[in-house]
This record gives sequence, C-alpha cells and structure tokens, in this order.
Amino acid sequence: MDNINNQSFTNQNYNYNNAYPAYAPYQKRVVVEAPEVLDFREKMGRKLLPATLIYALFSTFCIYNNFSGVTMPFFGIATLIYMCYGLQQYDVKIKKFSWFYATIMITLSISNFLTGNLAMLFFNNFGIILMLFVFLIHNVYDDSRWNFSKTAIAICESFFYSFGALEDFAKDMKVLKERGASDESSSQKKRTVRYVLIGLLISVPLVCILLLLLSAADAVFSNLMTNYLLINFSFVDTFGILITFGFIFFAAYSLMRCFSKKPVSEDVVSHRNLEPIIAITVLSLVSVIYLVFSVIQIVYLFLGGGQLPDGYSYSDYAREGFFQLLAVSIINFLMVLFVNGHFKESRVLKVLMTIISLCTYIMIASSFVRIMMYIEVALLTELRVWVLWGLTLLSILFIAVIISIFKEKFPLFRYSIIVVSVLYAIISFAHIDYIIADYDITYMDTIDPEIAEQDYYYIQGLSTDAAPAIAKSEDDTLIDGYLSNCKYFYKNRSWRKFNLSAYNAELLSGDH
Repeated sequence: MDNINNQSFTNQNYNYNNAYPAYAPYQKRVVVEAPEVLDFREKMGRKLLPATLIYALFSTFCIYNNFSGVTMPFFGIATLIYMCYGLQQYDVKIKKFSWFYATIMITLSISNFLTGNLAMLFFNNFGIILMLFVFLIHNVYDDSRWNFSKTAIAICESFFYSFGALEDFAKDMKVLKERGASDESSSQKKRTVRYVLIGLLISVPLVCILLLLLSAADAVFSNLMTNYLLINFSFVDTFGILITFGFIFFAAYSLMRCFSKKPVSEDVVSHRNLEPIIAITVLSLVSVIYLVFSVIQIVYLFLGGGQLPDGYSYSDYAREGFFQLLAVSIINFLMVLFVNGHFKESRVLKVLMTIISLCTYIMIASSFVRIMMYIEVALLTELRVWVLWGLTLLSILFIAVIISIFKEKFPLFRYSIIVVSVLYAIISFAHIDYIIADYDITYMDTIDPEIAEQDYYYIQGLSTDAAPAIAKSEDDTLIDGYLSNCKYFYKNRSWRKFNLSAYNAELLSGDH
C-alpha cells in the first residue's frame, strides 16, 4: 500500500513581512499539501464517503437498541464488506490468515442472535471490535515479526490514532468540494451521485422528525411504525437514531482513514535490555515458594495424605481456594511474558521461567480439582463455568508460553488469539445457562437443602438460554419465577429484534 504522507511548504507573504518586519514571526503560515495528497483526499471523498454513508445507514438499522437481534449477523457481514472495500481503495490485498479473524467476527455476531445471556452479549461485542482491529492491522501492516506486546500496543495505538483521523474527514470534504466546483468537465453521472448523497444526508434527520410527528398525530400510524418499521418513534428514539448514525459514520470513516496513513510503526524495538540478575533473584524466591506449594498440593490434595489443620476435613480443604489459584495462574502468565520480553537472555532465567510455568500447571490442576469438588456440593453457577473455561484456556496458553521461552520468534500473539477465539466461540455457542439449569435441576435433590434453596432461586434468574432446560421441569413455581424474571427480554420483540433464545422462552410462556 502506498503510504501517503502529508507534504507541505510554507507560503510567506513577503510584501507584508518587508513592510512590517517586526511582525514577521507572527505571520500566519499557510500549509499547502502536495498534489498527490490532494488527489488521494479527492479519491477518499468520492470512494470512501458514499460507502461509509451506506454502511452507517444500514448499521444504524441493524444495531440501534438491538445488539441481540437477527440483524446482528448482517451487521457483521456489512462491516466485513466495508473494511474490504476500504482496503481495496488503498491497494491492500487481503491476507489469507485474516479470514480467520473475519470468521470469528461473523461467528460472534451470529452468537448474539442465538443467546440471551447479557454477559455473553457484552463479550461478543467486545470480541467483534477486537477482531475488527486485528483484521485491519494484519492486512495493512507487515506483522510477521511482531511479538505479543507489539501487536497488543498496535491495537491500542490504532484505536487512539483513529480519533485524530477526524481531521482528515474535514480536509477530504474540503478538497472534494473545491475540485468539484472547479471541474467543469465533471460528468452528469458524478453530479447526480453527489446530489443523491447530499439528499440522503439531509433526509436522515428529516425523516426521523417527520415520523416522530406523524406517530404522535395518529395512533394507527404509530402502531404501524412500532410493529412493522420496528422502532417506536419517540423523541428519545429519534435522538438516539441520529446519534447512532452520526457515531457510526464518523467512527467508520475515521478508522479507515487512520489505517490509510499507517501511523503505527512497523519496527519492532527490543525491550530486552534489563539485567537478568534482577529477574533471577525474584524468580528464584518465587520458584522456591511455588515448589513447596506444589509439593503440598500433590501430597495433601492429589494423594489425600498428610495431616490437615485442626477443624479441617478433606472436603473442606479441597473446596476452597480455586479463585485464588486461578488469580495466581493469571499472574504467572503475565509475569513470564514480562520477564521473557524485557530481560536479557539467560539460561538460568529460562530454567526458572520453565519451573514457574510447570508449577502453574500444578496450580491449575489443583484449582480444577477443588472447583469440581465444590460443584458436587454447590452445583453450577455461571461464574464456576467461567472458572473452568479460564483454567482450560490457561493450560493451553502455557504450552505456547513455554515454547516462547526457548524460541524467541514463536508467534505467541497469533497462537493466543486463535486459542482464545476458538475456546470463546465454543462457550459462546454452548449456552452455559442451559447447561447450568439442566445440571442443577438434575442434581438438586442430592445436595444440602439450604444450598439447594439458594440454587433454586439462582436458576430462576438465568437468561432465556435456560428455557429449554427449565421447560423439562414439572415445578410450576420454578417456571413461573423464571419467566417473570426474564420476560423483559422476550416480551414485545419485533422481527428486527428477533432472537432465537428469546423465542424459546416465549414458547415456554405460551405453553405454561
């Protein structure tokens, strides 16, 4: 891709300066951009502007007040098409591996349509945005030599640089206007397209205001808009639609213009300049502590031997500490990454990092055993499912961490993004609320009555994903409480907001 840098020169008013030399330093400098820069701005105005306008209109229809409807997959597809079109204007070829990122992005948008779990919807949308940035970065830059930290920093830098690209929108429009006015040979077709775009820009707020007024004037027309045009045109909704459209339009244009300038440096600066003795001292102490802790886990937990503290039974000992061990495992992951990326190479340091990594596996196993035993007596909750998922994720990631200790050029970020994306896609489609409800209802009679009562009310607070499992229950009180708690999600959904999970809950409410 041609990296177009703004070139300028200073146009001084020499007559003014000669006449008033004392004021020369304060004379306003007029910056004139190079012809190729102006040509590129005109191209962006003619090519990217209409595409962004269409994308913003369609996206507003898809996602306004609707992040869980049937339109979400179409929003994901439209976003992918828009990005590919924008990259095409910069003569950027789509790299093969970037289709993996695109697939995950579309997969998460489909998951939004299938689930009613609010936490899952939040993580899905975060993942869509993350994949969007990773897709663009991978195609625009040569990231083959980038390490984990360089890629993560590039994502953050691109996000903040995109705000600065708002200035490019104003400059692009100015060049387009000036050249359009001076180009007498412009074809009638180009003029027509330009006028249509102007008309569409004017029509968006005008149509919203008119629909608002007409809906307030006639109840039949208002019902038609609500039931078929999918939006209740109140003042709040009208304002919200305009804000959503404006945000998507400027955010999309600025993001694509940001990547056209490639503001992030492709150079990989090595930060491995710290003395390894510092890290060796710290990790030696940590390793000793971890080795002692690991021996205790093997003797007391895995083998069931040793003498426990007074007042502790084996089951009490085994059912606590899994959250703390998960936290320590995450700290170990970050600690090894930091040491491996900032300290000079040392064989002793590599050995210590390997010991910590292996001890982390014992901690992961200990946490897994503890939480499984806790689930036997307290059943499943969403947080406990996420703990199991996190332990699985860490156990796979640490394989790559150990490899990266001995192989500096190992693509740790790409490996990590693949593992996280695939495992998250699995849990996103698994409908964990269904798994929780099905498991807890099945084994509720086998646990302590007090804990069972807590789980009984917990099940009633699950999302609409649990509807098929709860439908198997013969407890009318449980079903009534569940439907009452989640009716806000499945009631009065238009076809634009159609959600399969909500539909299943609505079927349950109709049958009950």
